[in-house]
Amino acid sequence: MDLSTLGRAELNSSQFGEVHGPFMMEQLVCQKEKMLTSKGLFMNSDPLQYAVPLLMLQMSVIVITSRIIFGVLKPLKQGMISAQVLAGVVLGPSFLGRNVAYLDTFLPPGGKIILQTISNVGFIIHLFILGLKIDWTIIKKAGSKAILIGAASYAFPFSLGSLTVFFINSTVGLPKEVVHCAATVIALSSMTSFPVTTTVLEELNILNSELGRLATNCSIVCEACGCLVALAFNLYTRERTMNGVYGILMIAGLLVSIAGVFRPLIIWLTERKSRSLNNKDVVPFYPILLILSIASIASEVFGVHAAFGAFWLGVSLPDGPPLGTELATKLDMIASSMLLPCFIAISGLQTNFFEITESHDKNHVVMIEVILLVTYGCKFLGTAAASAYCKTQIGDALCLGFLMCCQGIIEVYTTVVWKDAQVVDTQCFNLMIITILIVTGISRFLVVYLYDPSKRYKSKSKRTIINTRERNLQLRLLLCIYSVENVPSMVNLLEATYPTRFNPISFFTLHLVELRGRAHAVLTPHHQMNKLDPNTAQSTYIVNAFQRFEQKYQSTLMAQHFTAAAPFSSINNDVCTLGLDKKATLIVLPFHKHYAIDGTVGHVHGPIRNINLNVLEAAPCSVALFIDRGECEGRRSVLMSNTWQNVAVLFIGGRDDAEALALCMRMAEKPELTVTMIHFRHKSSLQDEDYSAMDEYNLIKDFKSHAANKGKVHYVEEIVKDGVETTQVISSLGEAYDMVLVGRDHDLESAVLYGLTDWSECPELGVIGDMLTSPDFHFSVLVVHQQQGDADLAIDDSYKLPVEHQKVGDTRVQPRFSAEEGFTTIDLSKN
Repeated sequence: MDLSTLGRAELNSSQFGEVHGPFMMEQLVCQKEKMLTSKGLFMNSDPLQYAVPLLMLQMSVIVITSRIIFGVLKPLKQGMISAQVLAGVVLGPSFLGRNVAYLDTFLPPGGKIILQTISNVGFIIHLFILGLKIDWTIIKKAGSKAILIGAASYAFPFSLGSLTVFFINSTVGLPKEVVHCAATVIALSSMTSFPVTTTVLEELNILNSELGRLATNCSIVCEACGCLVALAFNLYTRERTMNGVYGILMIAGLLVSIAGVFRPLIIWLTERKSRSLNNKDVVPFYPILLILSIASIASEVFGVHAAFGAFWLGVSLPDGPPLGTELATKLDMIASSMLLPCFIAISGLQTNFFEITESHDKNHVVMIEVILLVTYGCKFLGTAAASAYCKTQIGDALCLGFLMCCQGIIEVYTTVVWKDAQVVDTQCFNLMIITILIVTGISRFLVVYLYDPSKRYKSKSKRTIINTRERNLQLRLLLCIYSVENVPSMVNLLEATYPTRFNPISFFTLHLVELRGRAHAVLTPHHQMNKLDPNTAQSTYIVNAFQRFEQKYQSTLMAQHFTAAAPFSSINNDVCTLGLDKKATLIVLPFHKHYAIDGTVGHVHGPIRNINLNVLEAAPCSVALFIDRGECEGRRSVLMSNTWQNVAVLFIGGRDDAEALALCMRMAEKPELTVTMIHFRHKSSLQDEDYSAMDEYNLIKDFKSHAANKGKVHYVEEIVKDGVETTQVISSLGEAYDMVLVGRDHDLESAVLYGLTDWSECPELGVIGDMLTSPDFHFSVLVVHQQQGDADLAIDDSYKLPVEHQKVGDTRVQPRFSAEEGFTTIDLSKN
């Protein structure tokens, strides 16, 4: 072949021309040497004629364009994958690529090959990360409900779509290539990928919702069905020769090698490095990359895509920390944020809307699209019908149907591989990409519009401390904990509530863990956690500390311990769900600022603040934000002698102050604890005893009665004229108290607060609570908020306490206070 006839002289880093390929006419690209980097414009060298500058430009333009499109589509709740495909469509022959000069400059054949090569490397690494986050053992935990819905979600579209093609073909007749295209699109439309589903759920902030957990289990069942059907079809259509048998054996051998050689080797290297550095969070990064390369190369040698070996290597490794977390952190930035967008955009670059009708006439194009939409419709209806059969609410069943229709990177990858292997032609490829974009986009938007994850725990009636006190109900606390540092002060808070045999308490600890290195959210009792999970070790430390406290107050309290691993953007759903299921009276949340030993602010955790705000907005009971200054006080553990001795409650007025006072009234029952109520009153109200509610009046009256009869209970009335004097009184508290309780919301028009409402750093704490975050104070603070609800609604009295006191020496536990709950899992509809 005369290379001088290829291309248009030496204008680029490569020359190209058309040659006869195995299936069709293809382009042959001859890459030139010494055309990698440009000498610069000042040397009359065009950078875009060289490989490296052109690659950098292509990657930059693709990433920037996809980000712009994502920003435009974000209000419509579209995902990044859709934005990246659309970026490729905009930059490709459908729009800008119709300009020949632009196409030759930005996407010359040689530059396109280099872009495809490096983006495939990014995709291989990304698929390894996706596999790493998958815990296939959850398929064992999927209940009959998830198995039925997941199987129906695959069987309905696959079978009915195939019947549709058969009916149309037998009725009107279809060309062979149209039948082949229809069969291919049916197989693709029936798919629901587990990694894609969990990605969509996380982007929509419903991964750890009731619907999210059901969709997660259903998707993994549906994907397993798809894999089995694909394997059976592959075995049926494979050539009946020894080469075909060898191919199957080699792929099986690769999977066995991954599970039996690569996985133990990586785990051994990780443990060895952890021991040598005395750090459990380090991983042998470069050896793992080498093994990943070997698995990918072996896949290509055995006749499958390199991503096959990478994905199954990731699946074979333990998800979560340290492997999942560390590898995802190190690889995500380059592979997922820079290289993956190029891989996804290539599917859009290969899409040409104007070629759809060139191979088939318009009737055939319409016919294929109808088959596609019928298949998706059957998938939606099959999923919704199966969900309704399993007694799922109609709204949730419809949303689950839409979620199972969402497709993403796995399906896009499949279409690109099929196109490269000539399984589908260009027109069929175009139809598949366009339909994936439309169906996924509509489904995501409808799910956001129809599904509210907080509806499960939203109700008109709210459990409050005041209501519990009036109805003589058991106090039930939900303590949220992020690390062992939160435990000592939480234990001191429990001890201050004074559990007794006659007036016991129930408390539930919830260890909140940010979801990293795994795909699915977890909410489980501590004793059911995987012993090999590194999060279990930290949860165990927390549980052990509370169990020692339980031993100290044996037979006066009951505890259950849970762990939630979810994205911090939606973990508030787990907090509220557990609070509802366990009939909690008060949810206690750590404040997002961590105070150092000298009283200054050490760390500020923005995501924790968002969690607190979300819980305050939708909690089914009262909520308290705990500003922990235990290190400043030197009182870090109830297991030591230094515990709270002096507690105060600041009372200005309002339902939140009344809620704080109700909790303080219980603390006043403890003989060893000195409790002080500081009542702020304006001079003009000295003759006015008209409180905003009778609950408030009765509480103050009861506290005064306690103060008159108990030596360690004190009532102090402070007469102030404005916010300045209120501030002076609060500032004078100094270090006299270990703990101060205060309500969150007050009447901002009150003269007592005049001048204090102009500025607030942390509005979620209210005016007084925000003031107490100042480093000038060295005591812990509990800011209490009573959720608004309808007091006239009936509230569950199942934890009512007996009216009569127990006899002295009676060691029996009250009937409603026992191990009846045991360590049961919370009810998540048994997905």
